Amino acid sequence: MQKQSLLAISVLLLGGIGVIVPPTAQAQVVVAQTKGAVPNSPYQRSQQLQKLLQEGRRLMDAGKSAEAIARYQQAAKLSPKNARIFSTIGFLYARQRNYAAATTAYRQAIDAAPNHADFHYALGYTLARMGRYAEAASAYRRTTELDQNNVNAYLGLGVVLLRQKNYRGAEWAAQQAINRDPNNPSAYELMGAILLQQDRFRDAIATLQRSATIDPNNGNVLLNLATAWASQGNMTAALMTLRQAVQIDPQNVTVFLQMGDILRVQNDVQGAVDAYKRALALQPDLAEAQKAVNDMLLNQPGSNRLNRLLTPQL
Repeated sequence: MQKQSLLAISVLLLGGIGVIVPPTAQAQVVVAQTKGAVPNSPYQRSQQLQKLLQEGRRLMDAGKSAEAIARYQQAAKLSPKNARIFSTIGFLYARQRNYAAATTAYRQAIDAAPNHADFHYALGYTLARMGRYAEAASAYRRTTELDQNNVNAYLGLGVVLLRQKNYRGAEWAAQQAINRDPNNPSAYELMGAILLQQDRFRDAIATLQRSATIDPNNGNVLLNLATAWASQGNMTAALMTLRQAVQIDPQNVTVFLQMGDILRVQNDVQGAVDAYKRALALQPDLAEAQKAVNDMLLNQPGSNRLNRLLTPQL
């Protein structure tokens, strides 16, 4: 089994490090806030603002993001310096996966409240989701300047630096998270992924085991741990770890794909084909698994064995 193949399968970052990248900051909704003199009946404008904010909150709680955004945008016109209104709009856009619009809203919130750490953190998150890692790193760094104990910001920074292959910076960020929260499993998960990317397998194993001890139900950690074991040639430990991952997440295609790779290296054709077929049952268009099955079956003598191996197991 090629080390590169395993790493490509198992080092789950950002997209699968939804695990590693923290979720969007919670919206901070102001029920009503307006100050200063306004033309033409300030009282009525204040009442209208309060009504829009209350309607927006009700719609947001009901999961009606588009309608809620419309209410908050109206509210922002009445209170254009209210940073929390813009942060709520950003939150709602992010919930719709409209990260470009969310980024614009969070920038408006930062313009109104430039020293609010949560807004910079949320901006970093949305930029990272769009693959704008350098900008995301800047936003996460600013978050840590404003809130030096924001563990999630260090985790986000570590992820985007890893995406840029800045291993030294990523390792520093992960260590900052560990220093501030020594029992945070995501911090050790990130550090393990960083070490794994650098082929520092022994250190990666120890770090990922620490993460798995704190949170034994994280299948992604077990996948990376299996990769580290396999890369060191300990296929027994790798398979045992993957079987643990199956118990945690039996719908994870990657677990079966990696299991098939290891069994194939061990010349366990039947076991490898069974693992690949389980991956294909979950994702029928998985070209890598189909190719692996076809390649192995072409080398198997006898049509009866070929038919038996190809027969789906229900």
